[in-house]
Amino acid sequence: MPEFVWTPTPEQVEQANVTRLIRRLDCADYHELQRLSVQDPARFWPEVVDDLGIEFSQPWEHVLDTSRGIEWTTWFVGGRLNVAWNCVHKWARGERADDEAAVFLGEDGVRASLTWAQVSRAVTKLAEALVAAGIEPGDRVGIFMPMSPAAAIASHACAHVGAVQVPIFSGFAPAAIAARLRDAEAKAVLAANWSLRRGKRIDMAGILEEAVGEAPSVEQVFTWDRATGDWSEAVRAHPATLAPLEVDSEHPYLLAYTSGTTGKPKGAVHVHGGFLVSIAREAAYQTNIDAGDHVLFATDMGWIMGPWTVVGAGVVGAKIVFTEGAPDWPDDRIWRTVESERVTMLGVSPTLVRALIPNGEPEADMSSLHAIATTGEPWNRGPYLWLHEHVASQAHAPIVNLSGGTEVGACFLSVTPVLPTKPVSLGFPALGEDMSALGSPFGMSARTSVGETPSIVTRSDSTVRQIRSSGQSGAPSVNTILA
Repeated sequence: MPEFVWTPTPEQVEQANVTRLIRRLDCADYHELQRLSVQDPARFWPEVVDDLGIEFSQPWEHVLDTSRGIEWTTWFVGGRLNVAWNCVHKWARGERADDEAAVFLGEDGVRASLTWAQVSRAVTKLAEALVAAGIEPGDRVGIFMPMSPAAAIASHACAHVGAVQVPIFSGFAPAAIAARLRDAEAKAVLAANWSLRRGKRIDMAGILEEAVGEAPSVEQVFTWDRATGDWSEAVRAHPATLAPLEVDSEHPYLLAYTSGTTGKPKGAVHVHGGFLVSIAREAAYQTNIDAGDHVLFATDMGWIMGPWTVVGAGVVGAKIVFTEGAPDWPDDRIWRTVESERVTMLGVSPTLVRALIPNGEPEADMSSLHAIATTGEPWNRGPYLWLHEHVASQAHAPIVNLSGGTEVGACFLSVTPVLPTKPVSLGFPALGEDMSALGSPFGMSARTSVGETPSIVTRSDSTVRQIRSSGQSGAPSVNTILA
């Protein structure tokens, strides 16, 4: 087999978003761009913001401030913005207002879609309901929902009012949910009443009711009805006139918990400015998502790739395809969805691919794909080559292998769509990241140097107390089919 499993065509290189950024910054190639991103972040990140049209309602005074030490770097100092504005509302105010922004594919065959204008209106109504219930900036709000447009609406409604969302894996048992709600001191929860998974109806309302009984900080639950696709009348009655809150770039946006499979779950705080810009960078320049693309990621809001999808696709103006239930049930449902929804960027985990291989080669048209993002765990060569041969090669699409984590939000390592890819390779340090490999008496190990990327803040904050271990035990194992 050749050294490289995939090589971009000249047309693919020319059309790649990262090529545009390379030229903006007068770099010779990707490697020079990556070096510049680390050596001169004050030049690099403003160009990213401008290139992707990210809007700050108040300009920043300094791109970064390392005066407290590089591990406590703050970003876009003095700037103000709102994630919900950048990912939803600005598209609803423009010429794309009536374009599809989100699609829901129920496990029972139901298909529903929302335009950018409809998503924006739904986000604003839910945001108004949160304010009416006493939710203030910095308050934590749990999200316990299956992958659906309503989950994205819940996420953006929290951002709209400056609340801190706490997404929780939709497959967790009451004890694991309660542990996260207690640790976050969540004041409210946004939840579905039920969902389908592998042909079974999951009583999410009942599971949450038991969990809330062990989480005394929760004062109110807002319910999305899976059957009707609507929130309660208390939400629908609001007029949808509340403007999104302009928050400081360092205002907390997301409290994401690790799975707990390697110890007690830990919470990581991500902020409006850093998370938005860093995820935008990865979605646009590593996975090459652009306005009008159709994005499907087999994940859950409780894992970091759920918020990654909601923010990454939204900020560049791409449509998100949400699929309820397990991506490998029934059979090759995920491949049929790629064909029916003309998916251009597909996100999968290696475990999902391994689970799909016994079903045989996909009997669906994969030609719409521009890229396949993979993350969540290491590859082994056989399943990687199966995915390349039977899926990616149909559209001459790259497999963009990413390595990051809940604490990072985005990736440390990634291949790039403008350079050839070796099988199972993680490619190079991502834009804004600095990596080094160090030897030890026990063999070689990779270590991350402190990279210049605004993707995460994990610390105490004026509006969010310091995140501590949740103390949760006995949680179900992570479903690694989901990234």
